[in-house]
Amino acid sequence: MTDIIHIVSRFDGIGGTEFHAASLAAALRPLAQVRLWADDATAAAPRYGAQAINTFGGAFPRGGTLIMVGTHLQPGLWLDHARPERLVVICNLFSAQRIFAFLSTLERPTLPVADLAFMSEMLKHAIGLPGRISPTLIDLEGFHPSRHRPTERFTIGRHSRDDALKHHPADASLYAMLSWAGAEIHLIGASHLQPALSVTPRLQVFPVGSQAPEDFLAGLDCFYYRTHPAWTEAGGRVVMEALARGLPVVAHPGGGYAEWIDDGENGFLSATQEGLYERLLELKSSLATATRLGRNARESALRLSGGRSVCPGEKATGGKSATCIRHGA
Repeated sequence: MTDIIHIVSRFDGIGGTEFHAASLAAALRPLAQVRLWADDATAAAPRYGAQAINTFGGAFPRGGTLIMVGTHLQPGLWLDHARPERLVVICNLFSAQRIFAFLSTLERPTLPVADLAFMSEMLKHAIGLPGRISPTLIDLEGFHPSRHRPTERFTIGRHSRDDALKHHPADASLYAMLSWAGAEIHLIGASHLQPALSVTPRLQVFPVGSQAPEDFLAGLDCFYYRTHPAWTEAGGRVVMEALARGLPVVAHPGGGYAEWIDDGENGFLSATQEGLYERLLELKSSLATATRLGRNARESALRLSGGRSVCPGEKATGGKSATCIRHGA
């Protein structure tokens, strides 16, 4: 057992950052003593087993390795007293201004120089700082290909945090076209689209938290992902989850997740509305293509998780890598 590892993140609700922090803690626990901390006392923190930091109450990380998941955290006075032996920052938001501002708050005599981990090559290149590439950590057993078999009605879906920036302005019309072409559409985190989709047949919008991500993905034949032009996805945990589930992914190429998609092999990438529509219909009309891409999707998730270190706390565990939990393909 190594020294203690403290993982600090923001727990606002149900989203990729929260799951990333919780998954990292779960993966490291067999290798070290791990404590999960919330930088703010939110209602969601206890759901993930995170203790809220209380500087004046004496509840904050002390010593060991400190891993900060996200650059949107609020550095408090506790950082002057934590005195970790090692500091790791996982950069998972595509904002150079925010990243540099956050890192500047960590430049203090009580803290070691931070080791940086980036969700994608795209983010690392944009920021221009040294660091390792650390794709999102997921449980590959939990996100195992399901026994779901394609039916007469091909189901396309996506899930995300319930935020308008997670959706493209043209998504509503794309869903309508796909629905009228006979596809079933399932969405989580799209409440703002409901008024525009109220008359669209074969489309269901589920509340965030109504289904576990792995259960929701089990009912899909294909995963679709595109965000608002004003939002660049640094990584895209939901895309990795879909690949691990053995789902072909059709997505816009403007995010870090595009590095995980080999066009025509485990999914399709297209920058246009027409291209996305055609690729989705291609999967709907060809079971052989959907099956081949789905099989490759699972293999790519295994390769991405096992072919590189996805645990920025690896050195803190005596050189052992806490990669995605792998119990078979």
